[in-house]
Amino acid sequence: MTSKLLYLFFILISFGAYAEDKVLVFSYWDEAGPPFVILKDDAQKNISAGILKDIAEAISRSLKVNSKLVKLPVQRIESYLEAGEIDLDCITNPIWKESPDNYLWSPVLFTGGDRLLIKKELESGIASYKDLKGKSLGIYNGYSYHPEIMKMIDSGDITAVKVSGIDHGIKLLLLERIDALIDFDILLNYKIKAEYENELILADLLSETYELSCAYSKKTKFDKSKINKIISELVSSGEIDKILNRYN
Repeated sequence: MTSKLLYLFFILISFGAYAEDKVLVFSYWDEAGPPFVILKDDAQKNISAGILKDIAEAISRSLKVNSKLVKLPVQRIESYLEAGEIDLDCITNPIWKESPDNYLWSPVLFTGGDRLLIKKELESGIASYKDLKGKSLGIYNGYSYHPEIMKMIDSGDITAVKVSGIDHGIKLLLLERIDALIDFDILLNYKIKAEYENELILADLLSETYELSCAYSKKTKFDKSKINKIISELVSSGEIDKILNRYN
């Protein structure tokens, strides 16, 4: 092999290692479904679209790197962040983390809220927390909700029923095994419009609003200040709103 070919060979090896290194890894949680994550093939778990995918791609595109989304149980996301096995956990809030100071935080992506999904005949039945007394509520394992709701669960005023996902929760709701299901407003609105306009509705009670950001691993290889700048620009330019409106 000539010296020129050897040189080209080592350049290609170096480029391959460099390219492989330039992947920005995002997490998404077990229960994430449309519109946050839309699977192309349930068997292969290929993500074809969704808010998380679009945000990850917008950030990575501006950073001029590839993106990858990794599905994790909620309870494992923090350990993966701390170890640097994932770079960013987006659409989250410090209050949901056991150790929020162990990560860096991006500017706010958008504001969301927890709402209660109920059957239409209960439309005017849940307007305040006191209306939840004696009712059963579908919740997700590993999540914390509004302090008043957590207090009522602890006291037994609310019967908490753990559900494995939104479809499981809706099934229990339609079978009247639970009285309400708590989840993201965006997610619940998406499900109502897609499948359940004649059967389900959001209760008047707005459980909680929160600012949603990305948590960064302190061990990420990427320039965190640059990512922060990119996210700020995506918000100020209206690109994040465009992504959200795409799934309304």
